[in-house]
Amino acid sequence: VSELSLGVAEELAPGPHAIVREGLFGMHAEVRGLPLDSGRKVTYPVFNGMAYVSGRYENLTPQLSAHPQKMLSLDKVRPGVWAYRNSGGREFRVYVLTDGGAFADDSFDFDRSGRLNKPLDGWLRAAAVNGPGDAVDLDAHARAVLTGWDLDVEPAGVVRYRFQANLAGAPILHFAYAHHVKMLHGSSQHLAATAPSQTPTKGKMRAVVGSTWTLQVDTHEASSLGFLPPGEPGANRRDLLAAEARGAVEWLLRGVNWRTTMLKGTYYFSGKGFQKVGMVCLLVEKFYGTQHSKTQQCAALLARGFRCLYGRGAAGDCTGAPQGSYYDEEWGGIPSREGFYDSGCEGATDFGNACYNDHHYHFGYFVVSAAILVKLSPEYAHDGPFVAYVHDLIRDAANPGSNDRFFPRFRHYDWFALHSWSRGVVPSGEGKDQESTSEEVNLLYGMYLWGRVRRDSKMQQLGATLLALTSATLQEFFLMKDGNPHYPADFVKNHVTGIFFQNQLDYRTWFGTETKFIHGIQMLPLTPALLLSRKPEFCQQEWGDIMSRLQLPSSDPWTSVLLTGSLALVNPNEAFNRLLCMSPARMDDGLTRAYAL
Repeated sequence: VSELSLGVAEELAPGPHAIVREGLFGMHAEVRGLPLDSGRKVTYPVFNGMAYVSGRYENLTPQLSAHPQKMLSLDKVRPGVWAYRNSGGREFRVYVLTDGGAFADDSFDFDRSGRLNKPLDGWLRAAAVNGPGDAVDLDAHARAVLTGWDLDVEPAGVVRYRFQANLAGAPILHFAYAHHVKMLHGSSQHLAATAPSQTPTKGKMRAVVGSTWTLQVDTHEASSLGFLPPGEPGANRRDLLAAEARGAVEWLLRGVNWRTTMLKGTYYFSGKGFQKVGMVCLLVEKFYGTQHSKTQQCAALLARGFRCLYGRGAAGDCTGAPQGSYYDEEWGGIPSREGFYDSGCEGATDFGNACYNDHHYHFGYFVVSAAILVKLSPEYAHDGPFVAYVHDLIRDAANPGSNDRFFPRFRHYDWFALHSWSRGVVPSGEGKDQESTSEEVNLLYGMYLWGRVRRDSKMQQLGATLLALTSATLQEFFLMKDGNPHYPADFVKNHVTGIFFQNQLDYRTWFGTETKFIHGIQMLPLTPALLLSRKPEFCQQEWGDIMSRLQLPSSDPWTSVLLTGSLALVNPNEAFNRLLCMSPARMDDGLTRAYAL
């Protein structure tokens, strides 16, 4: 519903708007007046969390409008400031500023239709009045227009948002999510008295004033992660687990079992198979040693599988490998060839990898597996084609480089939301979405491990910071404990949100509506990084309220996911015994019984 629109009275050039500038936090959209060579235009800077809607007018006449809401009144408060009220009961503050950021003089005024009385070379702004005292705060900061936004990520979990304004150094009034407010640190910003603003899916936002926000998150737990969960199995289980690990690797080494496990046609299911094998390799290393023949044979399977992805011509039998990817010059990435010419962009083929859907899910599995390979066989840290391939996976999904002309920065990661979105370039009326929080975590975990094994401290620190930020976000909005303040109690009782769109929450998955799907997709793959967000208190509530009521037969592969991702954090002995009763052949296709145990 349009409550207030900032348009123009003159005729505009035909065709859509143009994106003339974009960054991590927003973009600038431009519409042009006629004739095209007149230089008349409006540029709208659009940013996440903005308190004001703004347009930079260049010799065009502003026209306020709304549909289906009607304007009830538009009263001048003082030069450059108006109070707008519509038929929906909403009030807005409207501002006209000069190019230099001063309030327009008294010669400017709107008529009853919402049209300004003359063309403007300056700014038109509007902001919602959500509380009785908001007008004072909004007026006080109306002259400072947000025009740009930089990001600094520093060691020890410090993140800085540096705002750029039309008035150099002017503090910006901007809205923050609840998790931002919890992370704000230092005196570079302060909370404003402005009333909270309701969002579609993340509760209420608070207004913050500052030219810089400093956020700090504790990265100690993320920086302490290993390849396997902390702790040691009891002495009474060690021999059993060692035998399970040996049995799993011997099965993989038999015939073509490794290939049918790791090369499954698509990047997503192949990736699951790679990490499944990688975890077996880690278990064999744990119980038999790094130099044991079975450990190195297992690592060799990973290496062979990777060659089928980046050097198929010399890799031998790669039956079942994905069709391959290519460098896309238009969007700057390496999407799958499969699905490019058919319905793949709608998710029917490899979940839409061809149009950048889910790249952080798919590629995360390979990045974790690559780190495992380097851990077990360090010579691969210096294998040029292998390292280049892994770097390209990271550059495609979460490129940290600001000067990389081949890949955009952080394709999937939203540095304002502080989590990723899985939707690629296919538009949706409900906005971007994310379904599997745990598979997002897996990529960030992979970046952390990849930095660790290659002694790349910047990559390792970035991975730890992203893990800590994202895990805090998941606990705030995605994994709902009793009493979550952001959603109705009748929804909180589900404990997970399902598909998390920007504009709605939908308690289902893209592949079905069964409860085991909705919850299980938040638990796989099983890694130590899950412990950052799936805390025992949450798992106790989820298991007691939801999971314990499901049948969970030992013949269902989803049972292995739910037992390891939920019950194991509540009652590990019960989970162990129930997993032991499952056949290795009935586990999830990304999990072995050995690793689950």
